[in-house]
Amino acid sequence: MQTYDPLSLTIELCKRRSVTPKDEGCQEVIASLLERQGFNIEYFEKDGTKNIYATLKNGAGPSLMFLGHTDVVPEGDLLKWDCDPYACVIKDYDGRPHLVARGSADMKGGDACMTLALCDFVKEHKDFKGSLSLLLTSNEEGDAKGGVPYVAQILKERNDIPDMCIVGEPSSSQVLGDTIKVGRRGSMTAHITVHGVQGHVAYPELVKNPVALANPLIEKLLEPLDEGNALFPPSSFQITNIKAGTGAENVVPGSLYFMCNWRFNNMQSPQSIQNTVSSYIKSLNLECDVEYVVNGLPFACDADSTLTQCVEASIQEITGLKATLSSAGGTSDGRFIAPLGTSVLEFGVCNGTIHKVNERVATEDLYTLKQIYQRCLEKLFL
Repeated sequence: MQTYDPLSLTIELCKRRSVTPKDEGCQEVIASLLERQGFNIEYFEKDGTKNIYATLKNGAGPSLMFLGHTDVVPEGDLLKWDCDPYACVIKDYDGRPHLVARGSADMKGGDACMTLALCDFVKEHKDFKGSLSLLLTSNEEGDAKGGVPYVAQILKERNDIPDMCIVGEPSSSQVLGDTIKVGRRGSMTAHITVHGVQGHVAYPELVKNPVALANPLIEKLLEPLDEGNALFPPSSFQITNIKAGTGAENVVPGSLYFMCNWRFNNMQSPQSIQNTVSSYIKSLNLECDVEYVVNGLPFACDADSTLTQCVEASIQEITGLKATLSSAGGTSDGRFIAPLGTSVLEFGVCNGTIHKVNERVATEDLYTLKQIYQRCLEKLFL
């Protein structure tokens, strides 16, 4: 029977090239460990995405979900890696041994630590009261289709909603334990086409150049929506793609297309932003087509919540660090669990190398992270 510690389990998972939405057997490895400790295992598969939901219910008490993903981003330029990204080599960086592998930090190290913390806690405290679960998906790095949103809907229909959720994403900045992500801004993308009148550049009286028309709109969109608040930084706006023209040097284009994205705090909503855009377009007397895609809503876990205080205290006891509470950064699958009414935060290893060549995690951090997760379980359930 295979036994694992946090490093060996991380290596076992990282050897598998589970580029989104593939899982390549990672979930089965984790399921085998949890089944030995009495967890019920359910597999949900939809649209090419695999999800595993492991649960152990032991009477009345609090309920906690660990949330993660087994998929990884592509490795990028292999020539720039110090080693094969799936060979799982241990190398020294900054005077400490690190596991170099795609997915080691984002987030198979977290998967391993969450799994083993659950296993060891249940093994040592069979009489705990409450409910434990682990939800893993193979489509977090992609569009999440068939992933956590799909499973979250099933849990909602079952009324199987956890009180609390720890997302094992890499949240730490410089050292393990320095940052807890207690919130995430929402994300909305817009596809905007500004219409003009195409024609010959030599006859400006016969054309309406959409590039010139779009400039004041873009300037308005770049104006700050708010200044942020105690929980969140200011909402932000960025243009991510822009396109116009036929390629000919003597033709004024008939339209200009640009794609843009807002990362918005809880002072805004998708509707409020859309209303603002509509008002800009109307005031500038533009003809535009606009399509919106809402990627996620903002969520936050209060600093005085049971979950936040538990994770803070566990980090301080194990590492001696007082963690900073932050809501900066991108999105995670926590955005699909928070709307259920669950308290959600993110805590995991350092994120400095995620999605980069030579992605890596300090080997000692894996053992420490597992200890912190286990201490959280002890505080919440004993």
